[in-house]
Parts: sequence; structure tokens; C-alpha cells
Amino acid sequence: MSIHANKRLWQKYVLAENRRSLEGLLATLSAEPVYEVMATGEKHVGPEAVAAFYTGLFAAMPDVTFDLVNVYIGENGVVEESVLVGTHTGSLFGLAATGRPVRLPLTIVFPIESGQILGERLYFDLDSLHRQLGLR
Repeated sequence: MSIHANKRLWQKYVLAENRRSLEGLLATLSAEPVYEVMATGEKHVGPEAVAAFYTGLFAAMPDVTFDLVNVYIGENGVVEESVLVGTHTGSLFGLAATGRPVRLPLTIVFPIESGQILGERLYFDLDSLHRQLGLR
């Protein structure tokens, strides 16, 4: 895929995510997407598992936003730097709700092939999240 096509696909994905449109989000993904949360070892495989991941995220942080810091677009995919911002009101990454605000820097890798996003590899500092939630 061209860099321009990958940028358009990623933008479509981000718009769907920001609108909380699971249908729109899933429409940008391959038939068997793989979402990996590198800090916890969680792995979500397939559209149902990815939908459950997002449903859980939106339930745990109903006010969540991803504030874009930078994006790098190449022929094989997209890398996004952003800050997850929200209030921890439900279980997230196995952590019970604390009601605390979160500002968590993230790096997300979106591998792309044949006009479809293959999934995400989500990188963040788990210790930083624990400190913000008062768990350390």
C-alpha cells in the first residue's frame, strides 16, 4: 500500500474510534486482527475479541480520548504517539476502578497489509499507570 492510502485508512480508523463506532473501526481491520497490550501481555485475536477490548475500554473510561502527539506513516503501517486521557471508573487492564484521572503516554503500532489494519501493538509504561491510579 502507498503511504497516502495507509494514512487514509488510519484516519478512517481513528475517526471511528473517536466516534465509538465499533462497526466502523472493525471495517478497517483484517478478518483476524490481533491486538496486543505489550505492558500486560494481553492478546485479543479476532473481531469479537477486539470489539470486547474496545467495549471494555469505553466502559472503564467513558470519557477517554487519545490526544495525538505525532504519527509516522510508512508503506507497512502507521506508528502513533498519543496520550490516553480519561477517568478510571471501571476495570481496565485487570485493574479495579479507582475514580482517578489518567494521562498515559502511548505508542501504538498499526501494521497494514492489503488495505487492512492487521491489529495493534500498544506500548505504555505500566508502572506509570499504577502510580497514577494510586496503586504504587
